[in-house]
Amino acid sequence: MTLHPNKPTEPYGPMFQMGEGRSAVPADFPREILKAVYPWAASLKDPELRARFLDVIWVQAKLFPAAKEAVPAYIASAQNLFDPQHWTACAKRLERAIRLAASLGKPGAELVDSALEEVLTIVRRLGGSDPLYLTLRLTQLLLEFRRGDGAELAEYTSKAARMAEESGEFWRANGYFNSTADCYRTAHQPDDEATYRRAAAESLAKEAEAALSQAGRGAIAAATVLSSAVQAMRQAGGGKERAAELGRRLIELQAQAVSELHSISTAIDVSDLVRTAKGIVRRRPFREAVLRLCQMLRTPSLDSLREEVGEQARTGVLDADSPQDVLNSRGRVVAKVPGLERGATDPSLPGLRWRMFRCAARRRSLNAQAVIEPARQIILHEHAPDRDQVLDVIRHSPWIPDGHHESVARAIVAGFHGDMLMVGHLVPIQFEAVVRQAVELGGAPDPMLKPDGTQVERTLSALLDSAEAKRAFGEAGVFELEDLLIDPLGSNLRNEVAHGLKSDSDFFSDDFLNIWWLLLRYVALSAHLVRERQAAATSHKPTSESVE
Repeated sequence: MTLHPNKPTEPYGPMFQMGEGRSAVPADFPREILKAVYPWAASLKDPELRARFLDVIWVQAKLFPAAKEAVPAYIASAQNLFDPQHWTACAKRLERAIRLAASLGKPGAELVDSALEEVLTIVRRLGGSDPLYLTLRLTQLLLEFRRGDGAELAEYTSKAARMAEESGEFWRANGYFNSTADCYRTAHQPDDEATYRRAAAESLAKEAEAALSQAGRGAIAAATVLSSAVQAMRQAGGGKERAAELGRRLIELQAQAVSELHSISTAIDVSDLVRTAKGIVRRRPFREAVLRLCQMLRTPSLDSLREEVGEQARTGVLDADSPQDVLNSRGRVVAKVPGLERGATDPSLPGLRWRMFRCAARRRSLNAQAVIEPARQIILHEHAPDRDQVLDVIRHSPWIPDGHHESVARAIVAGFHGDMLMVGHLVPIQFEAVVRQAVELGGAPDPMLKPDGTQVERTLSALLDSAEAKRAFGEAGVFELEDLLIDPLGSNLRNEVAHGLKSDSDFFSDDFLNIWWLLLRYVALSAHLVRERQAAATSHKPTSESVE
């Protein structure tokens, strides 16, 4: 099982998933058997094994002594795993120890104190001379649980930031400068906080300039990074003039980036596709990695799907002529599809529509296994995305309605961590909210008014059938969303989830990974577009046309 220390109620997820299968999770083990092995687990000498067994016993069987003994075991394991060069294992054990102890309430108060004291000891031991991110992650935990002196912690994080900047690791410097500002905020030193917020923004500006001369990046990557620098500088106290200066530089880079755009065509097998997907996001800052993941794939055009259906009809005449039953996840017949209509081009015709959906599903399966999943695993391994990181990427999206940011962020975090049960129950519903927001922003009419004066919200089907939806998502995009979310001839995820027709194993399918990726794609790219426009606006007063 994979440890997710930032999820107190479900700290263990499957180690791997393949198709509709997965490895074990705590719920797979009978409670009585776990209780029976508790004395043996408590006697294990290796702290890592002891912590893992005791934690699983607590999570599934709720045996309180197991939880209390798991905390010091995790601390001992973290001490054994201490290695600033390979820091994630140590940090995860300490975070799990803290959150497990905190979940016990008052009986766990002393355990929380002991875990936080160990964290503070390690931060002092490193003294800011950290080659990677261990000090940063542990400082974030100390600030979250209000432990340690903010000014003291700022000394360590600022030292780590300067070291990172001197070595040209500007993204790491950005993280440490922002952490230093957080430390000064807790110490009630606003001037110092503003100073380090500006320093964090400057580190992004330096990263942007460095990208210009780096192979495989250039002006396109530089403009993306500098856009973040402009936004950060605008939000930092005393940074408006510098933000305007960076904004003018951004416009220069965007103009330069146009010359770098060109078409690329290549033939690759699946293994090459997997390696390519991993390479695109590997060793990238979180925001850049997410944006790259969002742009790896394109929605197939209706023409390409129709052409594929026609080719299959030529080679498989019997399949094209035969009617088909469409089953839901419980094996019920929910639709009957006729043979392929001769000369059909209208995707609303059921024979053609169902076959186009099947072709799209095969492409999605390949995309999920060869592109999305390998890239997701790299991002998870390198960044362990949390709520704050994701919110920072999506918060400016105009397509997320007010009051929905937390739900959308949790859905996206769950997908990065492989929690497909959470993805399955959150993403289809939140996608409906995103579609409604996009359609209403496009000028859709008010809810339908019935003769008795009541108002009825438009269904997702009606929303996607609108001209505003086609303008927002494109004809192919609407077709894809209808397939995945609402059409009985397609995957119909939204309706099957809403009606409780999906079993637990159903949520580990390629379709749920794809709909998670689509949600991430729409909200992350729309947010990125807004940030770029805001950054560009700092360099000149926009006209009414540019505002529109």
